[in-house]
Amino acid sequence: MNLDFNPGLIPYMSIFTSILFLVSLSFFVLLSIKSKSIRTFQSQISLFIGLYVIGELFEIKELGAFLSVPEWLGSQIHVGATIFLTIVVWTRFYYSEKGIKNLVEKANNTDTGK
Repeated sequence: MNLDFNPGLIPYMSIFTSILFLVSLSFFVLLSIKSKSIRTFQSQISLFIGLYVIGELFEIKELGAFLSVPEWLGSQIHVGATIFLTIVVWTRFYYSEKGIKNLVEKANNTDTGK
């Protein structure tokens, strides 16, 4: 089995990754439009993917030269998107733990009310 790597494929793989991100972004945008709320997980993930796609587009050498943006800007946008995703996941985890405690308390109150 021959697994030789062709370094000439690297720019094409970046374009291929960007296309896959755009497809996933379109799915999540459609789901967030269907939910009609910015607080849904679909809306937050579509914002994350949108930021990530913008960072990915800035990292493509051909587009970066065309747009005349600094080459470090794409990686900084990726870091910002990752920080946003971390905040989304942690806040959802925090509020889910808080919601579970409230559900347990409500279940105890209904048992004693009989």
